Amino acid sequence: MITEINKEDTSLINELESSFNCKNIKDDFNKNIFTKYFILKEKSNIIGYVNYYDLYDRFELAFIEVKEEYRNKKYGSFMLEHLINIGKEKNIENITLEVNVNNINAIKLYEKYDFKQVAIRKSYYDGVDGYLMERKMM
Repeated sequence: MITEINKEDTSLINELESSFNCKNIKDDFNKNIFTKYFILKEKSNIIGYVNYYDLYDRFELAFIEVKEEYRNKKYGSFMLEHLINIGKEKNIENITLEVNVNNINAIKLYEKYDFKQVAIRKSYYDGVDGYLMERKMM
């Protein structure tokens, strides 16, 4: 089940932060009016999450993460499809993201959903290049 979360969902934020060792989600909500999060839960266990920015006519995907023991079971695809469907409902123009050039599994996932490499970000990840990828929605 996918659940959108907001800054008032303190217990879900705490659970997400402890499950994925990600910090400052409350600060992210308070400092950035564009930030959005949703989580994927199975029973009471958070399996994965997506953090993206809703920037009027486009989305920027910041993070998509699945717990290691649930990887390669289509959960990442499920969450990416959910994000794309939200974008279709909102009639956005595109979704962009950056990905480490060495993250082959993520690149394959994004390409499966029609993301194309549009630029290289030199030394974007601590000296390692990143690809800027885009999926046109219109």
